[in-house]
Amino acid sequence: MDTRKKKDILIVAMVFSLCVMAVAYAMLSQRLEVSGTAKTKGQWDVQITGIEATATQGQGTSESANSNLTTASFATSLYQPGDSVTYTVTVENKGALDAKLDSITSTTTPEAGTDENPYIIYTYEGIASQSVLAAGDSTTFTVTVQCDPNAKAITNTSASLTTVLNYVQN
Repeated sequence: MDTRKKKDILIVAMVFSLCVMAVAYAMLSQRLEVSGTAKTKGQWDVQITGIEATATQGQGTSESANSNLTTASFATSLYQPGDSVTYTVTVENKGALDAKLDSITSTTTPEAGTDENPYIIYTYEGIASQSVLAAGDSTTFTVTVQCDPNAKAITNTSASLTTVLNYVQN
């Protein structure tokens, strides 16, 4: 029984110590609040300002090319293997903040690489993800729409490409 009494006293002492530590922690801890207001005067204005069909090969023709802010759309007709149309796209940063190209996303109608569109190839030159466009600067890049030169039989010779340039603040 003597051992049991010692254990009980030890348990009570430990519980008491735990309570004292919890109270001490609560008394010594502090809550820190920071508040403030920030204002920015920067202007964000990155946009595609021009698209021009600058080169054709074979019988390739540009049906249309237009833009809306950072989205470019191209419609091209290609008639035989090797036909191509190259577009020069101008992007301007008219804002006061530097912009970084986060990514380039493209969609095609019909979808490239499928049975409905196995022959049309899209390539970009002069632009890369993570490139910086400083405030007030402009850059150009090319988009080439080409009918696969190795194609044997062509069933669909037209497609539309939509390209979105996703810029973020640098």
